[in-house]
Amino acid sequence: MTFLLVVAFFLAVTVVPIMIGARVVGAEKTGFGSAVIALILLSVLSVAIEHMVSNNLLAFLVSVAGGAAILSGVLGTTFLKGLAVSFIVVAVQFVVLLMFAGALMGAAS
Repeated sequence: MTFLLVVAFFLAVTVVPIMIGARVVGAEKTGFGSAVIALILLSVLSVAIEHMVSNNLLAFLVSVAGGAAILSGVLGTTFLKGLAVSFIVVAVQFVVLLMFAGALMGAAS
């Protein structure tokens, strides 16, 4: 049961925000499969940047541009809308994590 809760939380924090962002910007592909593929490619990009780029500012810029390009390609939208999806994902993840932290704090007291 705990494993299923962890998997559900992982999906809620990683895949669902991509799906939400894709729907908000009007992307062609907004389904679960496209979001999972985008997540996998974004993870690969992150690992590649970590190993290949030592300058933090350059790593950030390459990550932003590469992430937006990946999201636009996988979700079937423009580069700028891919960038918007990226910002929406971060915002949704931040809210979900705040809610989770609040629930933990409430349970602890």
